[in-house]
Amino acid sequence: MNLLLFVALLVLLNLASACATIMNGSDVDVTLATTPPGATATVNGRTYTTFNQVTIPIRRGKEDTIHLEKEGYESQDVKLNRQLGGWIWGNIILGGLIGLGVDLITEKGYTIDPKDVNVTLKPAANIVASATSNTPLPQKVPPSTPSDVDNPPARQKLRKPHAHAVVIGIETYRNHLPKADYAEQDAKVVSSYLSTTMGFEENNLALLVNDRATKSDFEKYFETWLPNHVEKDDTVFVYYSGHGAPNAKTGQAYLVPYDGDPVFLENTGYPLNRLYQNLSGLPAKEIVVVLDSCFSGAGGRSVLAKGMRPIVTEVKTPVLANGKTILIAASTGEQVSSTYEQKRHGLLTYFFLKGLQGDGDTNKDGKIEVTELFEYLRPQVEKTARREFNNDQTPQLIGSPEAIDKGVSLLE
Repeated sequence: MNLLLFVALLVLLNLASACATIMNGSDVDVTLATTPPGATATVNGRTYTTFNQVTIPIRRGKEDTIHLEKEGYESQDVKLNRQLGGWIWGNIILGGLIGLGVDLITEKGYTIDPKDVNVTLKPAANIVASATSNTPLPQKVPPSTPSDVDNPPARQKLRKPHAHAVVIGIETYRNHLPKADYAEQDAKVVSSYLSTTMGFEENNLALLVNDRATKSDFEKYFETWLPNHVEKDDTVFVYYSGHGAPNAKTGQAYLVPYDGDPVFLENTGYPLNRLYQNLSGLPAKEIVVVLDSCFSGAGGRSVLAKGMRPIVTEVKTPVLANGKTILIAASTGEQVSSTYEQKRHGLLTYFFLKGLQGDGDTNKDGKIEVTELFEYLRPQVEKTARREFNNDQTPQLIGSPEAIDKGVSLLE
């Protein structure tokens, strides 16, 4: 009997020997909030926006750093430390050194500290020249005035676990191209609308801005991340704010990544046709693409290789004519897409967001469909472009008749 009792005790100890390994998942949820809100948080290669409190999964047992940035404020780093979790003591009591070893090897014996992070950002100091000296003096810069569309309306509704989005905003470029003014702000606010107003979950939303939107990032998210995430009957939303460019030899339209060069578009640009082709291969039931860019090379949100003349570039393609993708483009292939300086956004993006705030619900049924939103924003963009910029800018709605007539909803 003593031998049987000894064996039974060994079995019980082995079952209890990895309490933390059994009870804990591989990640720890860290909640982050900033004052003021609207900061960009980057951790472990992923980007989050703190318009509301955001939950960030951190691998258990890994010491990490949250890098915070917001225009008009100093950047700040928050160190996340690992420490032994409470379940580890149960292991020592019940499982002894065997259980302790299992928990430490699997890293599930650890937790993260702090798990609730609240950060007050400090206004940035700008350097201006002294009137009486060559010595620069620090001067505080007030935070930029937000646009009237920068605060997304929160909606009490079910989340959309089967909705996926890639949002890109490139304002500054590595190869000294002209700035695409407010493109970064465009993308960050659109991302906030997706999560706060439209029900997208943070893990299904990729936000790429400036140097995090290289050509390899385009390839990663359009050609690997989306195919790995999107399943049958899911929905996909793609947004791009930044420069487009035409290939002067072929007339093909390209998105210009952060490291793109209009002189070598075939090597450094991302062709629109390639984007459409990759999206068409997804098993999603509906795909919406919004491009606040232009491709004429005539200025605005378009660039052209030095010495080349502006040309007409079509944003249409047979893939769009026969598929499930609906495209809202900022302008025709021969026009310039404007920046709405007064509102601190691209002109198309401003009225796109204004529509999502409620102005696009023209029939007042509580839903906003793509076609309904487009019919609202097109005359607004045309009128503002003529009045403010003496420019013709006519947004385009492109897709198969079946996809357009289907009534794809952005807000329900």
